[in-house]
Amino acid sequence: MRSIKKFYLYLFLVFYPFYTLADTIDLERKFTIYAKLPLVPKVSVMEITTSLNVKNHKYFYDFSIKSKNIVEFINQVNGNGEVDGVIDNIYRPTNYSYKYTRKKKEKYVEMSYSNDVVEKIINLPKIDKSQLADVSDDMLIGTIDPSSFFLNLLDYDKTNKCKNKFKIFDGKRRYDVVFTNIIKNINNNSIECEASQIRLGGYKKNEKVSDVFAASDYIKVIYSEKNNNEFLGYEAKNGPIKIIIEEIK
Repeated sequence: MRSIKKFYLYLFLVFYPFYTLADTIDLERKFTIYAKLPLVPKVSVMEITTSLNVKNHKYFYDFSIKSKNIVEFINQVNGNGEVDGVIDNIYRPTNYSYKYTRKKKEKYVEMSYSNDVVEKIINLPKIDKSQLADVSDDMLIGTIDPSSFFLNLLDYDKTNKCKNKFKIFDGKRRYDVVFTNIIKNINNNSIECEASQIRLGGYKKNEKVSDVFAASDYIKVIYSEKNNNEFLGYEAKNGPIKIIIEEIK
């Protein structure tokens, strides 16, 4: 009996460090955002730098966005943000903040969550909601912020193999991203996951939204089928404008 206990103790001591390490992640990544019009080569317009720390099923994610080349059809954005939260099948935020400059105007949004509900929202400057489609309290249940949404997309398993529906709220706009189709591309050993974006609230009535991230005609996320379902890229389209996100290796 004593020898059996020693054997199990030995197994625990051998394998425990691996489980501990598996629950701890420190990862920095960079991405380039390209904009493309028909018949015109894609142009790099922004760069995203991210840092992810995961420990004990909790995550801390900070990011910075920096504009590069100036193009008329994409608004320049420069900003920094951070989000912390818990990992419960997906990355689910507890606190989110984002300070950025767009169209030479400084803006700030902060949100906190409790029991899967947004309990505090700060927008500076304040938003005139009278011009926007309503976002009810019920619509905020189960939502995540845009940066946590992007973080989930980087992990094929967090999308439930492209079957999930993500409820997203950026402090103003409320929309769903619903995966609708999966295509396995034999030619390049990739998995192409198609999704639709459904606008629900926070948009101006009858507004034609030019922001590709807030209103996309379609979304496609691409993963490598051959290399552990590695993230290969993101595409979204609004009218003639296509946005492409690729990781800088």
